[in-house]
Amino acid sequence: MMKEVVVFAYNFPHRKTQDFLFHLFGCGIKVDHVFAADAVKLDIPPSEVRTKIRHCTPLHPSDVAESIGSQYHQVPHQGSQINSLIEEINPEIGIIAGARILQADVINGFSNGIINFHPGLIPEVRGLDALLWSIRNDISLGVTSHLIDERVDAGKILDRRTIDLHEDDTIFDLSERLYEIQLEMLPDAIDRAQKSMTEEVDFKSGTYKRKMNGDMERETVAMLPKYLERKLL
Repeated sequence: MMKEVVVFAYNFPHRKTQDFLFHLFGCGIKVDHVFAADAVKLDIPPSEVRTKIRHCTPLHPSDVAESIGSQYHQVPHQGSQINSLIEEINPEIGIIAGARILQADVINGFSNGIINFHPGLIPEVRGLDALLWSIRNDISLGVTSHLIDERVDAGKILDRRTIDLHEDDTIFDLSERLYEIQLEMLPDAIDRAQKSMTEEVDFKSGTYKRKMNGDMERETVAMLPKYLERKLL
């Protein structure tokens, strides 16, 4: 029997937060608590090339949490307030549906860890713009579920899955497929975390990638047809 399950989320309408909560509910996995953090201004320049479909997310996470029977906590994802909550709840598993970098004291409060889904194969592709870096470096497109640690896009690997490719794929198709497979992987990742079915990898074989500048973004998107041609041989 699973103890408390916590979903880390944003305290504003956000597609991944909404979809993760509804998908977990639909799979029969009870989310006991939602830790929702307010928006934080990041020192990351916006992309000059769009790689994701524009979506409208009308539901606020607090409404979604109420509809699926979860307790909703508007709380920063670091600091004394969340640490007190974790101590009180004694959660087993955390799932990231929206969060910034979590600190060790938060991570260590979960008996079976906190699961993240990264839209790239770890350790080959860590960091930002994983889709574009995969194309640029001729690495297969896929998603990694892993238990986070204090490093970025690192920790014990739960699963790695590649996505199907088609000759007429656009950058938007690939981005969407990478997103959808995260939902598909959710129940299995939780099961693996419960059973400690993890894999250690050598992170020296991959380096953290920073955000691409606009010129690199445009160059990389232009490389997509040749990338697909090679991968579909």
